[in-house]
Amino acid sequence: MKIITGSLFCLLPLLGLAQEKKFNLQGSFQRISLPGDKLYLQYRSSGAWVRDSTMITNGNYFFEGTLKEPELASLVLANPKAAPGTRPLNVSVFLEPSDIRVLHSDTFTNITVYGSLAHNDYQDIQQQGKTYITRLEEMYDAYSKARKAGDTASLNTLENQIEKVSAEHRANVFGRFVKNNPASPAAVYALRQFAGYDINPDEVVPLLRLLDPVLKSYPSAVELEDKVNIAKKTAVGQMAMEFVQNDTSGNPIALSSFRGKYLLIDFWASWCGPCRQENPNLVKAYDTYKDKGFTVLGVSLDRPNARDKWIKAIKDDKLGWTQVSDLQFWDNAVAKQYGIGAIPQNLLLDPTGRIIARNLRGNELQEKLAELF
Repeated sequence: MKIITGSLFCLLPLLGLAQEKKFNLQGSFQRISLPGDKLYLQYRSSGAWVRDSTMITNGNYFFEGTLKEPELASLVLANPKAAPGTRPLNVSVFLEPSDIRVLHSDTFTNITVYGSLAHNDYQDIQQQGKTYITRLEEMYDAYSKARKAGDTASLNTLENQIEKVSAEHRANVFGRFVKNNPASPAAVYALRQFAGYDINPDEVVPLLRLLDPVLKSYPSAVELEDKVNIAKKTAVGQMAMEFVQNDTSGNPIALSSFRGKYLLIDFWASWCGPCRQENPNLVKAYDTYKDKGFTVLGVSLDRPNARDKWIKAIKDDKLGWTQVSDLQFWDNAVAKQYGIGAIPQNLLLDPTGRIIARNLRGNELQEKLAELF
């Protein structure tokens, strides 16, 4: 399965590097009885998450801050009386460097936003994608139940269905929005959603070229272009870039040392649930073909000071192949070199070191190896 969005992957937060500008956000409640009087605002700025809070006074609240570009933010209402595990009330607001007014009517999530063109366009995008989102949510729920039940046949069917609907969502909603609205302040957001974690340069580059010049200067647009350039280097048919990283014993391991075998480079981490769920499939593939010229090289994105968790996961999941890591989380040097923004991901190399497939999981990996051997 090559493309699945949502909870089946662990994602790298996007960063930004542009000049900051000020925004003011004022909100008020109309005909609402609130369960709490403290409100939180969360968004990204200066390449890091910003979490701000304020008290609601006489039904009004106020936030101010800085942005490098329009950013999708979350407003979260604290409920001190909520039962443990209860999800707090939250609603999304697309911030811009401007004066923004939010009116909550009847319910916390029923909002009208003034002063943010990006939010208006974001609402249009959400409305256009509503049918897809509903279908995907139903599929993810079914996927979770099938996984708990160990229903492999249903999992494979659902993976294919999710991939198909996700691709339609990307093309028909996000891709179409960029084509029709290349100057919208929400266009870069839409393009990032269209590009996804596994970037196809042939699809993304034409849309990048359509963007208004002002939008092309946005940090996230610049970053996306950098990712596209990396994706070109890691596309099927390209020679895999050489790297060296230490194994669990501290010995340097070079990618080129695996020449002569079919090699699956597996990007994962002990903290990544979807990665751990995929590991039994990798073990099956490894055990089946390890004596026929196939092996795996694990590249872990485990956190600093988490070596013990990394080693334990290798042991618990019975991963018998070589594992390397610099224990730098998303700053793992190999992951950055290969443009890895979500895990699990993998690359299949032929004996010469050329990339012949990407992101093979489940039956797809087994079928490809059966074809090769």
